Amino acid sequence: VAFGIFDSRPGSGTRLASSSRRPAADDVDDVRFTEFTSDIPAKLGTDFGIQYVINTMPKGAPLRVTNVIRFPGEGIKRPNGRVWKESREDREVKVGIRDFYGYGFDRPWEIVPGEWEFEVWCNGARIIRKTFNVLPPTEEAAAEAAAAMDEPEDDE
Repeated sequence: VAFGIFDSRPGSGTRLASSSRRPAADDVDDVRFTEFTSDIPAKLGTDFGIQYVINTMPKGAPLRVTNVIRFPGEGIKRPNGRVWKESREDREVKVGIRDFYGYGFDRPWEIVPGEWEFEVWCNGARIIRKTFNVLPPTEEAAAEAAAAMDEPEDDE
């Protein structure tokens, strides 16, 4: 339905990294795409993702899906050494109702240039795939990220 860079407001909270399957995730509400693009700037505060609808019958019925983000290169590496090569989250969506899955650069170590693959799986089959290209950081974004690295980190 839609993909690219979005704005949102904070949702009901943060889902901590409950396992090695994914980093912590923020719930967001009122997602509004501001730019339909596959090229994502490597800049703190950038949020990007996909909005999709699964059209089967009956409309409104619950459906289990697995949302996957495959990170480029060696993956995302926290300052404490923990590494994620992908994020995998099982969710329930409603048939025929728009759903959203995205990622936001909240911390400097999350910004990894390269191809980020977003996938949605249902009943063992990949039903959606979208690749984003996170661009190398500009000098300004790199300086901002370096300054933010000095801030204390919450332990997740």
